[in-house]
Amino acid sequence: MRFYLLLCLLLSSYACAQQSASAFDPAAKVATAQILSTANGVNGAKVLSMGLKITLEDDWKTYWSSAGLAGAPPSIDWQGSDNLANVEWLWPIPTRMMVYDVETYGYKHEVIYPLQITVTDPSKALALKAKTTMLVCREVCIRAQVNLALNLPATDTSIDKASSAQLQAYVANVPVDISATPASLQQLGWDSASSQLIIEVAGLTAPVVDGFVEGVDFTLFSRPTITQQGGVTRLMMAVEDMAGTPARLDPQQTLKVTLTSAQGGISFTDNITPTVIEQTLPSWIYMLLLAVVGGFILNLMPCVLPVLSIKLLGVVESVSESSTQRRINFLLSAAGIFVAFWLLGLLFIGLKYFGIGFGWGVQFQSATFLLIMIPVLVLFALNLLDKFDVQLPQSLMDKLSGSNKGHFYQGIFAVLLATPCSAPFLGTAVAFALAGSSWQIMVIFSGLALGLSLPYLLIAMWPDSVKIMPKPGMWMVRFRQFLATLLCATLVWLIWLLQAHLSMMLWTIFSIIICAMVLLLIIKPGPRALVATFAVYLLLANTIIWSPTSVSGSGRASTESNIESNSAIQWQAFEPEKITGYVAEGKTVFIDITADWCITCVVNDRAVLQRSAIIKHLNADNVVAMKGDWTKPDNQIEAYLKRYGRYAIPFNQVFGPALPQGKLLPELLTKEAVTVGLTQAGQ
Repeated sequence: MRFYLLLCLLLSSYACAQQSASAFDPAAKVATAQILSTANGVNGAKVLSMGLKITLEDDWKTYWSSAGLAGAPPSIDWQGSDNLANVEWLWPIPTRMMVYDVETYGYKHEVIYPLQITVTDPSKALALKAKTTMLVCREVCIRAQVNLALNLPATDTSIDKASSAQLQAYVANVPVDISATPASLQQLGWDSASSQLIIEVAGLTAPVVDGFVEGVDFTLFSRPTITQQGGVTRLMMAVEDMAGTPARLDPQQTLKVTLTSAQGGISFTDNITPTVIEQTLPSWIYMLLLAVVGGFILNLMPCVLPVLSIKLLGVVESVSESSTQRRINFLLSAAGIFVAFWLLGLLFIGLKYFGIGFGWGVQFQSATFLLIMIPVLVLFALNLLDKFDVQLPQSLMDKLSGSNKGHFYQGIFAVLLATPCSAPFLGTAVAFALAGSSWQIMVIFSGLALGLSLPYLLIAMWPDSVKIMPKPGMWMVRFRQFLATLLCATLVWLIWLLQAHLSMMLWTIFSIIICAMVLLLIIKPGPRALVATFAVYLLLANTIIWSPTSVSGSGRASTESNIESNSAIQWQAFEPEKITGYVAEGKTVFIDITADWCITCVVNDRAVLQRSAIIKHLNADNVVAMKGDWTKPDNQIEAYLKRYGRYAIPFNQVFGPALPQGKLLPELLTKEAVTVGLTQAGQ
């Protein structure tokens, strides 16, 4: 997928605009360019300080010396200049930017590239002719040429103070060579097994915020994971190619590395050396235990209530069965859970291989998935209400009734409905798995399956433990009705999620029809009513799937408008490229990435973020609260999560002057965790 996006970006970059002024095509009005000079004359100087200034409109971007996976830096053809010997480009520290899901490095709004101009004869005038080629991108890329000119007389001792002031800020932001600092490079290593670059530097005077690597085309070096120990700063970067798969570097590849901090940056060039990142057995055991614990806690999360209802009903109804049959039933349910997790693991392996975005619970972003799950829930609820005792094909009856196969499919159903929740430890285990190899994904997902299926396995080990349940009677009918109510509540939740995919009118019509269908099946059950009802549903679902409104995703109002009307917190739209600027201004940034289908996100919001004390903190003048909505697929959010090794939400993070690299908060928020995070970031 990333490859096709890159191809589209490269093709769009050839939309050229030729002109002879100091700006792009006036019809585009996206950028202007000019050459600045600190001096108004040569005055015997061998080297003159100048700069290429590019001013960009709105969210247009231009690029650094190494643009990342897409884009290209500006260039100048000096042919026709007089008294010009050499030009040295200096590159200010860039920021990471996203074009669709492609990460690039560059600048927004404005940039000045400092130029060191060496003249041939310091006693003569200088005449510059600069045919400048620039690439600027937003949804599309525009390549344009600007013909600039600058003439300096041999003698004019005055200084251009305005140009000098502008240049000074950007010159100060140019990384210095490591040899001119107290720092020293300890290691530039390459672990080919994990496709990770390891950088170790000693003697740094300021904390490293980010790192950029040059020297390999069409290769992405991720935002580094940074640790410090014994005066040595260690950075680890995952390396990917255009398809999003692990990249391969030559054993003696030469790389140029730029490390940035709040005070500027340093750079160095060296050859990589083979190394190995140790993966010890205890760490594997630890991650596997996290997966088991996270899977078990998933049983207690809010989104598992309908699944828990099926489990409880299975316990109640198994009282009259033999111990052997009871053990078989619960082992089949556990087997269904394992198979479902293995299928998810294989799906993630396939998506990762083809470079397609994925994450925990993202199937709920799909209107098609929701439309499939709605009738499944209806059938389960009708079965609990004894309204599904009709003669259907035996294969279908086996899957939906209380037969052995039914227990197996209940296990699969449990996993499908459990994925919108992210339990404690679950996010860490999933991120560890999805960032690793194929067999690592399968091992961790097996641990998750073991945790989620533990209640089943415990009952299978001690089948006589269910005898403590009361004897069957009228209470079981009431209990089944209660469980059916839980499933109907889940059904309402799934219908509500469709708001993100449909217009309000279409969603309202769909909701009314679904309610009418369910009432009809409850009041007048039977084969004819069931077949007729689901025939109507299939027609309705097909209409929705192929509806332009559903495809375009223009159904619900934007996240920003919903935030403004429904929250007391002054949220801003999620724009990660602005974080560094806010931190440089001394502000604290709080990130909240959520989704309507993420039950844990809703719990965090209502139980923690909407408390008056937290609202007061987030609305403070020195705090910027950013919210990202992942209800529907969003390439920028997906890439941001992946940058920090996360594949699930909720995702909360704080940045600030004391935490320029950011700090991740736990999946289940607490008032103390948010307060402490904000305090630490702002110190």
